Amino acid sequence: MRRFKSWLYLPIEVKVRELDAKMLLVYQAARKGYLVVIGDHYMVENASDQLPKGIFFSKGYPHGFRRRVITRASQNGHRIIELDEEGLLFQKERYTQDRMKKDMLQLVMKELCWGKYQYDVISKAYPDLASKCHIVGSPRFDLLTPRYQQLYEPDARVLQKQYGEFILINTRFSQYNTPRGKIDSPHFKTIKQLYYYFIALVKELSGRFPEETIIIRPHPGENIQSYREVFSTEKNVRVVHEGNIIKWLLAAKVIIHNGCTSAIEGYYLNKPIISYLPVKATFKEIPNQLGKRVETVTGVCKAIEELNKESYKTFIQKQMEHYCRWQKNEYAYDLIIEHFNEIAIPARDISSSGSKLTIDRGVLTKQIRKRNFSLTEQEVREYFNKLDKIENVKSNLDIEPIGKNLLKIKAL
Repeated sequence: MRRFKSWLYLPIEVKVRELDAKMLLVYQAARKGYLVVIGDHYMVENASDQLPKGIFFSKGYPHGFRRRVITRASQNGHRIIELDEEGLLFQKERYTQDRMKKDMLQLVMKELCWGKYQYDVISKAYPDLASKCHIVGSPRFDLLTPRYQQLYEPDARVLQKQYGEFILINTRFSQYNTPRGKIDSPHFKTIKQLYYYFIALVKELSGRFPEETIIIRPHPGENIQSYREVFSTEKNVRVVHEGNIIKWLLAAKVIIHNGCTSAIEGYYLNKPIISYLPVKATFKEIPNQLGKRVETVTGVCKAIEELNKESYKTFIQKQMEHYCRWQKNEYAYDLIIEHFNEIAIPARDISSSGSKLTIDRGVLTKQIRKRNFSLTEQEVREYFNKLDKIENVKSNLDIEPIGKNLLKIKAL
């Protein structure tokens, strides 16, 4: 009977952003001896109440959410390792007052950091806890390396066939354009301004480039329908939010943004980037330093017209490395698994554990019940088959559904 290093719990909250990177980590961790439970965040939390002690891989949260998740995992006896999904770009004062408060950091065994910027902010705020912090990068950016880009190239070709050459506009205005409606808060005045500047930009681009398709890809936390209503009469504008961002970046003719992480991803994919800056930023954002920087709609149009005349590649590699550890031939998942290995719980007989769980769905709030999340054995298996081809191996991983949108994965 095979014995495993430890149980590993990987919750997913925003599937379209997190799943592929988490599956890459699961794939590598399972091959190296971990028994992994992955799925909908609340299902993984409930499963971790009932299954053996292990490593709970926290994804970072606003303070109230973080307190609940980390306290619960700690009370269940799990060792907590955290890699904050929002650890790449943030305002340092707000970060330590919300997502990285000391009371919860004390319960985390290891705080994994995207880069030196995040590491420095946490370490300077809490010098006595600095030893918990370790720079690893992120599996999300592992997918941007030449080795893993090929996962998305076939899908990118499909998009190009479907839409032709298209302009990709990524938005990040969830603090104003919320799923519950628009929130007019003085704290997010700049976000509100940017929302309407981008609406005006798309209308101008639609008329100026009638033969081009314009794809708007809203932030996962935005109200997508608001864009569809505004552009319902614009025949060449599409509002979509499906699949991993990488295939859209690879397929795009040019990427237009303001302060979006997708600009950094596009930078590593060598795509033309236009940073539209109609409002002065309240703090220095590395994405806005990438590509062609323009302040007016006319400037954006001119930049698109001159795409073939000049290079929009901005070489600021040293600055990028400050925010995120990234190398073409080195991978964050290797470093993360090394940290798992340092605190791995002694192996145990797990042959009869986790086949069926009693999940009390009644404890979930109405908001949680409305979340549109699905994860199937088939989609994970298909993704692992693609990874097998890249790695040139037969991983022989067992994928077992143990609840709704909840899977247990181990090497046979």
